[in-house]
Amino acid sequence: MRLIVLLITGVLALSVGTSHAQTLVKVGVAQSSIGTLPLMVANQLGYFADEGIEVETYQFRGGAPTVQALASGSIDICVCAGDHAVRLSSRGLAAKIIAGLTERHGYAMLALGTSEVAGLEDLLSKTLGITSPGSLTDNSARYVLNDLGINPDRDLTFASIGVGIPMKAALDTGSIDVGLFTTPDVQAVMASGNYKIIYDFRSWDYTALDLIALDRFLSLNVELVRGFLRAVIRAQNLLHEDLDALKTVLGEMYNNFDTALIDQLVVDVPQSLAKEGMVSEGGYSRMITVLGAGEPELSGIVYSDVVTRDYLPSP
Repeated sequence: MRLIVLLITGVLALSVGTSHAQTLVKVGVAQSSIGTLPLMVANQLGYFADEGIEVETYQFRGGAPTVQALASGSIDICVCAGDHAVRLSSRGLAAKIIAGLTERHGYAMLALGTSEVAGLEDLLSKTLGITSPGSLTDNSARYVLNDLGINPDRDLTFASIGVGIPMKAALDTGSIDVGLFTTPDVQAVMASGNYKIIYDFRSWDYTALDLIALDRFLSLNVELVRGFLRAVIRAQNLLHEDLDALKTVLGEMYNNFDTALIDQLVVDVPQSLAKEGMVSEGGYSRMITVLGAGEPELSGIVYSDVVTRDYLPSP
Protein backbone atom coordinates (compact mmCIF):
# COMPACT_ATOMS: atom_id res chain seq x y z
CA MET A 1 0.00 0.00 0.00
CA ARG A 2 1.32 3.45 -0.83
CA LEU A 3 0.47 6.71 0.84
CA ILE A 4 0.86 9.99 -1.00
CA VAL A 5 0.03 13.34 0.57
CA LEU A 6 -0.49 16.25 -1.79
CA LEU A 7 -1.33 19.85 -1.02
CA ILE A 8 -3.53 21.16 -3.82
CA THR A 9 -4.90 24.71 -3.63
CA GLY A 10 -5.11 24.48 0.14
CA VAL A 11 -6.95 21.15 0.17
CA LEU A 12 -5.26 18.07 1.59
CA ALA A 13 -5.43 15.10 -0.78
CA LEU A 14 -4.80 11.61 0.55
CA SER A 15 -4.31 8.89 -2.01
CA VAL A 16 -4.25 5.27 -0.93
CA GLY A 17 -3.94 2.38 -3.35
CA THR A 18 -1.95 -0.59 -4.55
CA SER A 19 0.50 -1.11 -7.36
CA HIS A 20 -2.20 -2.62 -9.60
CA ALA A 21 -4.10 -0.51 -12.12
CA GLN A 22 -7.30 0.63 -10.46
CA THR A 23 -10.16 3.01 -11.14
CA LEU A 24 -9.80 6.28 -9.26
CA VAL A 25 -12.70 7.69 -7.24
CA LYS A 26 -12.28 11.18 -5.76
CA VAL A 27 -14.09 11.63 -2.45
CA GLY A 28 -14.58 14.98 -0.71
CA VAL A 29 -14.97 14.92 3.07
CA ALA A 30 -16.74 17.73 4.90
CA GLN A 31 -15.35 16.54 8.22
CA SER A 32 -13.45 13.50 9.42
CA SER A 33 -15.67 11.95 12.08
CA ILE A 34 -17.20 8.64 13.05
CA GLY A 35 -19.14 8.59 9.79
CA THR A 36 -15.91 8.34 7.83
CA LEU A 37 -14.73 5.27 9.77
CA PRO A 38 -16.10 2.81 7.16
CA LEU A 39 -14.10 4.53 4.41
CA MET A 40 -10.98 4.38 6.54
CA VAL A 41 -11.51 0.68 7.26
CA ALA A 42 -12.32 -0.12 3.63
CA ASN A 43 -8.99 1.43 2.64
CA GLN A 44 -6.95 -0.16 5.41
CA LEU A 45 -8.32 -3.67 4.91
CA GLY A 46 -8.15 -3.56 1.12
CA TYR A 47 -11.89 -3.63 0.50
CA PHE A 48 -11.64 -0.89 -2.12
CA ALA A 49 -8.70 -2.67 -3.72
CA ASP A 50 -10.78 -5.85 -3.87
CA GLU A 51 -13.24 -3.89 -6.02
CA GLY A 52 -10.47 -2.53 -8.26
CA ILE A 53 -10.87 0.96 -6.82
CA GLU A 54 -8.36 3.54 -5.65
CA VAL A 55 -9.79 6.26 -3.43
CA GLU A 56 -8.37 9.76 -3.29
CA THR A 57 -9.75 11.76 -0.38
CA TYR A 58 -9.90 15.56 -0.13
CA GLN A 59 -10.52 17.19 3.25
CA PHE A 60 -12.57 20.40 3.32
CA ARG A 61 -13.64 22.82 6.05
CA GLY A 62 -17.30 21.95 6.32
CA GLY A 63 -20.11 20.87 4.03
CA ALA A 64 -20.58 23.98 1.90
CA PRO A 65 -17.12 24.00 0.23
CA THR A 66 -17.28 20.21 -0.19
CA VAL A 67 -20.55 20.46 -2.08
CA GLN A 68 -19.14 23.25 -4.24
CA ALA A 69 -16.37 20.87 -5.27
CA LEU A 70 -18.97 18.17 -6.02
CA ALA A 71 -21.05 20.53 -8.15
CA SER A 72 -17.99 21.63 -10.12
CA GLY A 73 -16.91 18.05 -10.80
CA SER A 74 -13.68 18.35 -8.81
CA ILE A 75 -14.75 15.34 -6.74
CA ASP A 76 -16.98 12.38 -7.58
CA ILE A 77 -18.59 11.62 -4.22
CA CYS A 78 -19.21 13.84 -1.22
CA VAL A 79 -19.19 12.76 2.43
CA CYS A 80 -21.65 15.44 3.52
CA ALA A 81 -24.84 16.10 5.43
CA GLY A 82 -27.88 14.86 3.55
CA ASP A 83 -29.41 18.34 3.37
CA HIS A 84 -26.89 19.27 0.70
CA ALA A 85 -28.43 16.73 -1.68
CA VAL A 86 -31.82 18.34 -1.05
CA ARG A 87 -30.48 21.80 -1.86
CA LEU A 88 -28.68 20.62 -4.99
CA SER A 89 -31.87 19.00 -6.25
CA SER A 90 -33.90 22.14 -5.52
CA ARG A 91 -31.49 24.12 -7.69
CA GLY A 92 -31.83 21.80 -10.65
CA LEU A 93 -28.52 20.00 -10.11
CA ALA A 94 -29.76 16.45 -9.67
CA ALA A 95 -27.99 14.71 -6.79
CA LYS A 96 -28.66 11.55 -4.82
CA ILE A 97 -27.84 10.21 -1.39
CA ILE A 98 -26.44 6.81 -2.37
CA ALA A 99 -25.73 5.53 1.15
CA GLY A 100 -26.14 6.59 4.75
CA LEU A 101 -23.10 6.82 7.01
CA THR A 102 -24.67 8.11 10.23
CA GLU A 103 -28.36 8.02 11.10
CA ARG A 104 -28.32 10.35 14.07
CA HIS A 105 -27.49 14.01 14.32
CA GLY A 106 -23.88 14.17 15.46
CA TYR A 107 -23.60 17.62 17.06
CA ALA A 108 -23.97 19.34 20.41
CA MET A 109 -23.60 23.00 21.44
CA LEU A 110 -20.88 23.45 24.05
CA ALA A 111 -19.81 26.38 26.21
CA LEU A 112 -17.15 26.91 28.85
CA GLY A 113 -18.24 25.66 32.24
CA THR A 114 -17.86 29.20 33.60
CA SER A 115 -20.01 30.74 30.84
CA GLU A 116 -23.16 32.65 31.75
CA VAL A 117 -24.88 30.83 28.89
CA ALA A 118 -27.00 28.02 30.32
CA GLY A 119 -29.50 27.46 27.53
CA LEU A 120 -30.53 28.59 24.06
CA GLU A 121 -32.47 31.53 25.47
CA ASP A 122 -29.18 32.95 26.78
CA LEU A 123 -27.70 33.27 23.29
CA LEU A 124 -29.16 36.73 22.69
CA SER A 125 -26.32 39.06 21.62
CA LYS A 126 -23.84 36.17 21.82
CA THR A 127 -21.60 34.61 19.17
CA LEU A 128 -22.28 31.04 18.06
CA GLY A 129 -19.61 29.03 16.25
CA ILE A 130 -20.76 26.87 13.33
CA THR A 131 -18.69 24.87 10.84
CA SER A 132 -19.74 26.84 7.73
CA PRO A 133 -22.76 28.69 6.32
CA GLY A 134 -25.43 26.35 4.96
CA SER A 135 -23.99 23.39 6.87
CA LEU A 136 -25.75 20.92 9.15
CA THR A 137 -24.61 23.00 12.13
CA ASP A 138 -25.98 26.20 10.60
CA ASN A 139 -29.35 24.68 9.67
CA SER A 140 -29.87 22.95 13.01
CA ALA A 141 -28.95 25.97 15.11
CA ARG A 142 -31.29 28.19 13.12
CA TYR A 143 -34.13 25.70 13.51
CA VAL A 144 -34.01 25.45 17.31
CA LEU A 145 -33.47 29.18 17.72
CA ASN A 146 -36.37 30.07 15.44
CA ASP A 147 -38.52 27.64 17.41
CA LEU A 148 -37.86 29.76 20.51
CA GLY A 149 -38.66 32.99 18.68
CA ILE A 150 -35.00 33.99 18.44
CA ASN A 151 -34.05 35.50 15.09
CA PRO A 152 -30.67 33.98 14.11
CA ASP A 153 -29.86 36.86 11.77
CA ARG A 154 -30.76 39.66 14.17
CA ASP A 155 -30.46 38.45 17.75
CA LEU A 156 -27.00 36.86 17.74
CA THR A 157 -23.90 36.44 15.59
CA PHE A 158 -22.99 33.29 13.67
CA ALA A 159 -19.26 32.71 13.16
CA SER A 160 -17.90 30.24 10.62
CA ILE A 161 -15.09 28.44 12.46
CA GLY A 162 -14.61 25.00 10.98
CA VAL A 163 -14.39 21.85 13.07
CA GLY A 164 -12.59 20.30 16.01
CA ILE A 165 -9.43 22.09 17.11
CA PRO A 166 -10.30 25.52 15.59
CA MET A 167 -13.73 25.40 17.27
CA LYS A 168 -12.24 24.58 20.67
CA ALA A 169 -9.60 27.30 20.26
CA ALA A 170 -12.30 29.86 19.41
CA LEU A 171 -14.28 28.84 22.48
CA ASP A 172 -11.25 28.88 24.79
CA THR A 173 -10.11 32.32 23.64
CA GLY A 174 -13.57 33.87 23.89
CA SER A 175 -13.93 34.45 20.15
CA ILE A 176 -17.24 32.61 20.41
CA ASP A 177 -19.56 32.01 23.37
CA VAL A 178 -20.89 28.65 22.21
CA GLY A 179 -19.57 26.21 19.61
CA LEU A 180 -20.96 23.21 17.79
CA PHE A 181 -18.92 20.03 18.19
CA THR A 182 -19.49 16.55 16.80
CA THR A 183 -18.72 13.06 18.07
CA PRO A 184 -16.00 12.33 19.14
CA ASP A 185 -15.03 15.95 19.80
CA VAL A 186 -17.99 16.29 22.18
CA GLN A 187 -16.74 13.40 24.31
CA ALA A 188 -13.13 14.60 24.18
CA VAL A 189 -13.92 18.19 25.15
CA MET A 190 -16.39 17.24 27.88
CA ALA A 191 -13.93 14.75 29.43
CA SER A 192 -11.89 17.63 30.88
CA GLY A 193 -14.78 18.75 33.06
CA ASN A 194 -14.31 22.36 31.99
CA TYR A 195 -17.21 22.60 29.55
CA LYS A 196 -20.96 22.14 29.51
CA ILE A 197 -23.56 21.13 26.95
CA ILE A 198 -26.00 23.90 26.08
CA TYR A 199 -28.06 21.90 23.59
CA ASP A 200 -27.63 18.30 22.45
CA PHE A 201 -28.81 17.32 18.97
CA ARG A 202 -27.36 13.82 19.17
CA SER A 203 -30.60 12.14 20.21
CA TRP A 204 -32.26 13.20 16.94
CA ASP A 205 -32.86 10.58 14.27
CA TYR A 206 -31.54 12.49 11.30
CA THR A 207 -30.24 12.00 7.79
CA ALA A 208 -26.89 13.27 8.94
CA LEU A 209 -23.68 12.21 7.21
CA ASP A 210 -24.11 10.49 3.86
CA LEU A 211 -22.45 9.63 0.59
CA ILE A 212 -23.78 11.96 -2.12
CA ALA A 213 -23.14 11.96 -5.86
CA LEU A 214 -24.53 13.81 -8.86
CA ASP A 215 -26.84 11.90 -11.21
CA ARG A 216 -24.53 12.57 -14.13
CA PHE A 217 -21.68 10.73 -12.37
CA LEU A 218 -23.93 7.88 -11.27
CA SER A 219 -25.38 7.27 -14.72
CA LEU A 220 -21.91 6.95 -16.26
CA ASN A 221 -20.41 4.80 -13.49
CA VAL A 222 -23.06 2.35 -12.33
CA GLU A 223 -20.80 -0.65 -11.64
CA LEU A 224 -18.03 1.52 -10.21
CA VAL A 225 -20.44 3.05 -7.69
CA ARG A 226 -21.81 -0.36 -6.77
CA GLY A 227 -18.29 -1.65 -6.15
CA PHE A 228 -17.46 1.43 -4.08
CA LEU A 229 -20.55 0.90 -1.92
CA ARG A 230 -19.89 -2.83 -1.54
CA ALA A 231 -16.55 -1.91 0.02
CA VAL A 232 -18.05 0.76 2.28
CA ILE A 233 -20.93 -1.43 3.48
CA ARG A 234 -18.57 -4.34 4.07
CA ALA A 235 -16.57 -2.08 6.39
CA GLN A 236 -19.72 -0.62 7.96
CA ASN A 237 -20.97 -4.12 8.81
CA LEU A 238 -17.61 -5.05 10.32
CA LEU A 239 -17.75 -2.05 12.66
CA HIS A 240 -21.21 -3.10 13.87
CA GLU A 241 -20.38 -6.77 14.26
CA ASP A 242 -16.85 -6.66 15.69
CA LEU A 243 -16.43 -4.22 18.58
CA ASP A 244 -12.76 -5.15 18.92
CA ALA A 245 -12.23 -4.01 15.32
CA LEU A 246 -14.17 -0.83 16.10
CA LYS A 247 -12.01 -0.19 19.15
CA THR A 248 -8.85 -0.70 17.13
CA VAL A 249 -9.80 1.69 14.35
CA LEU A 250 -11.03 4.31 16.85
CA GLY A 251 -7.70 4.07 18.62
CA GLU A 252 -5.88 4.63 15.33
CA MET A 253 -8.07 7.50 14.22
CA TYR A 254 -7.98 9.21 17.62
CA ASN A 255 -4.57 8.18 18.89
CA ASN A 256 -4.45 11.09 21.35
CA PHE A 257 -7.50 9.77 23.24
CA ASP A 258 -7.01 7.77 26.43
CA THR A 259 -8.41 4.26 26.90
CA ALA A 260 -11.44 5.42 28.87
CA LEU A 261 -12.48 7.81 26.09
CA ILE A 262 -12.03 5.16 23.38
CA ASP A 263 -14.11 2.72 25.46
CA GLN A 264 -16.87 5.33 25.67
CA LEU A 265 -16.80 5.79 21.90
CA VAL A 266 -17.11 2.03 21.40
CA VAL A 267 -20.42 2.32 23.26
CA ASP A 268 -21.59 5.54 21.57
CA VAL A 269 -20.55 5.08 17.94
CA PRO A 270 -22.71 2.06 16.95
CA GLN A 271 -25.80 4.00 18.02
CA SER A 272 -25.11 6.54 15.28
CA LEU A 273 -23.57 4.49 12.46
CA ALA A 274 -25.98 3.56 9.68
CA LYS A 275 -26.54 -0.12 8.94
CA GLU A 276 -26.25 -1.55 5.42
CA GLY A 277 -25.96 2.01 4.14
CA MET A 278 -29.66 2.58 4.67
CA VAL A 279 -31.22 6.03 5.06
CA SER A 280 -34.34 5.96 7.23
CA GLU A 281 -37.46 7.78 6.12
CA GLY A 282 -37.96 9.05 9.68
CA GLY A 283 -34.53 10.64 9.72
CA TYR A 284 -35.18 12.17 6.31
CA SER A 285 -38.49 13.59 7.54
CA ARG A 286 -36.77 15.29 10.48
CA MET A 287 -34.15 16.75 8.13
CA ILE A 288 -36.81 18.17 5.82
CA THR A 289 -38.65 19.69 8.79
CA VAL A 290 -35.45 21.45 9.89
CA LEU A 291 -34.67 22.67 6.38
CA GLY A 292 -38.22 23.68 5.61
CA ALA A 293 -38.46 25.92 8.66
CA GLY A 294 -35.92 28.28 7.13
CA GLU A 295 -36.35 27.43 3.45
CA PRO A 296 -40.00 26.54 2.82
CA GLU A 297 -39.28 25.75 -0.84
CA LEU A 298 -37.39 22.63 0.31
CA SER A 299 -40.35 21.13 2.18
CA GLY A 300 -41.80 19.57 -0.96
CA ILE A 301 -38.73 17.50 -1.81
CA VAL A 302 -39.67 13.96 -0.82
CA TYR A 303 -37.50 10.99 0.13
CA SER A 304 -37.67 9.33 -3.28
CA ASP A 305 -36.52 12.54 -4.98
CA VAL A 306 -33.19 12.47 -3.19
CA VAL A 307 -32.46 9.00 -1.77
CA THR A 308 -31.69 6.01 -3.98
CA ARG A 309 -31.03 2.42 -2.98
CA ASP A 310 -30.18 1.36 -6.51
CA TYR A 311 -26.44 1.08 -5.88
CA LEU A 312 -26.49 -0.60 -2.47
CA PRO A 313 -25.60 -4.30 -2.20
CA SER A 314 -28.48 -6.64 -1.46
CA PRO A 315 -28.89 -7.17 2.33
